[in-house]
Amino acid sequence: MKMYLLLVLILVSVNGFTSGDHHHDHEAAVESAPHGGILRNALPFKAELVLNQDQAKIYIYNKDLKPLAISQLKAEIKGALGFPKDKKKRELVFKLKDGVYEAKIPGIDKVHRYDLHIPFEAEGTSVVLDFGVDNIH
Repeated sequence: MKMYLLLVLILVSVNGFTSGDHHHDHEAAVESAPHGGILRNALPFKAELVLNQDQAKIYIYNKDLKPLAISQLKAEIKGALGFPKDKKKRELVFKLKDGVYEAKIPGIDKVHRYDLHIPFEAEGTSVVLDFGVDNIH
């Protein structure tokens, strides 16, 4: 059983390094999210999604969970919101305010499952911030 798990981990790791131009990590980060949100690896960065009803905030950190300097952040980032049974994606724009990206997503707190994918670039590195959200309680 241990060998099987090790093999699965190796295959997942290799697949992560060979898929496309952008780093795209679906895994949750190991650390606790500083603002109580959903923390994801987007190596060499970490990103946290905090939801409060229809308000969404994204915090960007370095690998040590230190916020990136505002000078490294663009004024806005655009992403796509997708639902499991809907092939059409909805474009979202997050605007930078006091070092945090913010967007209003009306009705999102009523949706059970969705994916949020946001291309992000800083320090010469392009990644995709990938949040799979499951609101079923």
